[in-house]
Amino acid sequence: MHENKNEQNTGTKTIKKIGKTTYEVVVHFNKNATKTMQDKLTRIMLRKLRRKSNEKKMILTKKAETQVKSTL
Repeated sequence: MHENKNEQNTGTKTIKKIGKTTYEVVVHFNKNATKTMQDKLTRIMLRKLRRKSNEKKMILTKKAETQVKSTL
């Protein structure tokens, strides 16, 4: 078994066992951060919405191209 341990335990530690494997995750935040967690989550959600919108536009464009080709 290989253990990769970082001894920096200054954050919140969560331990989760899945099957025969135990995962230990330490979460810590930058004290000098200029953006709030809400700012970051908003940015992530907006990015996801833009990607979905772009995917829909591409699908509609492909459908329109197919319809034009079939009428020629």
